[in-house]
Amino acid sequence: MAENTSQPQASQRRFKPSRVILLLGGLAVFFAATYFLAWWSAYRLSQTYLKDADASYNDGRYLDALLGYETYNRAAKKYVQYGGYIHVQRIWTNKYAVPAPSEVERAEGRIDEIIYEKLTTADAEQFVQENIGRNNSYMGMIYLRLGELYEADGQLRDAEDIYASIPDLFPNDQALIERAMADLEKLQQKQSGG
Repeated sequence: MAENTSQPQASQRRFKPSRVILLLGGLAVFFAATYFLAWWSAYRLSQTYLKDADASYNDGRYLDALLGYETYNRAAKKYVQYGGYIHVQRIWTNKYAVPAPSEVERAEGRIDEIIYEKLTTADAEQFVQENIGRNNSYMGMIYLRLGELYEADGQLRDAEDIYASIPDLFPNDQALIERAMADLEKLQQKQSGG
């Protein structure tokens, strides 16, 4: 009697754990390599933006250092984007973008320094005008800072208007509202002589 060769032998049908381990190991290496390449690309882009922002900062162009800017390259016939410190920070805001390089902390320090120490009234007004109606995470902070700059310049009515409008304009930012209300209260006490 002839043997039936169409049936797979028992040893061929058996599940081999070594193949599964090899497959899982290959997938892990693939994902790790893909993540590393994405991280490296983000790191290189943030280095470029940081270099652009530092150049603007060193030239005293603080709004450009903060936000970046575009110029038209006539030879290439296209706009060229130069980064700002906000671009560096945005690259690394995702909770999966780890580890964040130390340059992010430096960029965040420069953001605070520009907003609270370097920003002029004209810079803050320009920022607010250019970003009205846009989704910008720094709008509330710079708008409040504009009120503080107005107050420092003696434009008390303008400052008061800004402080009072913060809760309506930025209802989801409780820390900003509390700060604006504290500024408003201090201003009103100063105006009433108390």
